[in-house]
Amino acid sequence: MAILEDGNVRLRPIELEKDMGSFLEWYTNPDVLFYSEGPKAMPYDSDVIHRMYAKLSELGEAYIIEVEENGMKAIGDASITKDKTPITIGAEEYWGKGIGTRVLGLLIERARQLKLEKLKVSRINEYNARSLKLYTRAGFKISGRAVEDGYEIVKMELEL
Repeated sequence: MAILEDGNVRLRPIELEKDMGSFLEWYTNPDVLFYSEGPKAMPYDSDVIHRMYAKLSELGEAYIIEVEENGMKAIGDASITKDKTPITIGAEEYWGKGIGTRVLGLLIERARQLKLEKLKVSRINEYNARSLKLYTRAGFKISGRAVEDGYEIVKMELEL
């Protein structure tokens, strides 16, 4: 699996044991969980994180998002699979800084290298305006809608 770079933003393959502290920080943060997993999401423990990344790695490529800041600092994670293209910026101080746009650009480029025909986003909560804007600006189109836990979720796709 390749290391993907765009200036001071880098995607590197997940090293689960090395990255576990960051995952536990992000996936126990109520704000991160609200936007990434929905309003009823429960904090993740190390067992859930192990299962999640084992599955993502089995289905595709899973990355840590890092930024150059006096060395590389882990701030989130992203993946490419046949059915999902999730991006989570787990460090809130990096929200709204354009990093998601750069990460999505790297993932799209990688998907083309892998000769994928399309990228899919399986779930964006209706209230997550930043994610909806991110994927829409990159050319993703709405491919479905559903209601879960009283909230609308949107599915999106990008033809490559």
